[in-house]
Amino acid sequence: MKRLALALLLVAALPAQAGQEQRLNRELHGIKGGDDRVAVAAEQYPWSAMGRLNNGLGGHCSGVLVGPKLLATAAHCLWNPRTRAVIPVTSLTFVAGYDRGNYLKASKVARMHPSPAWNFAIPGGLAARVNDWALLELVDPLGDEVGFVALGADPEQGQTVTAAGYGKDKAHVPTAHLGCRVLERRGGLFVNDCDAVQGDSGGPMLVWRDGQPRVAALNVAVIVDAGDLGVAVGVSAFKATAVKLGAGAAGKPGSVSKPLDGVVKAKAEGR
Repeated sequence: MKRLALALLLVAALPAQAGQEQRLNRELHGIKGGDDRVAVAAEQYPWSAMGRLNNGLGGHCSGVLVGPKLLATAAHCLWNPRTRAVIPVTSLTFVAGYDRGNYLKASKVARMHPSPAWNFAIPGGLAARVNDWALLELVDPLGDEVGFVALGADPEQGQTVTAAGYGKDKAHVPTAHLGCRVLERRGGLFVNDCDAVQGDSGGPMLVWRDGQPRVAALNVAVIVDAGDLGVAVGVSAFKATAVKLGAGAAGKPGSVSKPLDGVVKAKAEGR
């Protein structure tokens, strides 16, 4: 691995200076009871296809490769609330397989494709989160080396899923909540009991089909004061656009990724 020198609450990109205790408490909404997330091995597929989207401001979101050069993440991750403007594409860097300063591969972002219906300045309420997605074309085809995950179908109510990302409280460690569940479908949104906090935005909600991981949704928000339940946007909202931009029909590990630990895989599959 290389070394890197470096009433809705959005599970947002982390601000550069967010050390105050009061702000920290607000940003950690999303952990339900005990913390059920576990650290996962960044070099193992599909975690190798996941990484941090660093915004050049000292903050980050999460993202997952869905094609050799195509990254899926949350649209609100592309907004700078201080300048009230979209972050320049030149400031964005995706770091795949990141773990405590080490990483597998990294690439700058060439082009961004947020949902045409997403309003950066006025995000709106819960229903608007169905448009809180963005697809980013990378300069380099990282997926050939770290792997990428196929887009599946929207999750089903009651289905066991895995939510993964780089939350604020564990910002330098890839984590996954194995065996959490989708509680309710609200249009193209999926309310769930997965642990997710700020920084997890854009991280994948995975399901396993025929032994292979599929991206079923992306983490985008937490419903505060309602059990801190998570909100994810289903792949049906952006799958057609992703296919046009180069999403893979089938996922695959990369040349530098390693097989998933059998115990972790069994838990993720609900076995």
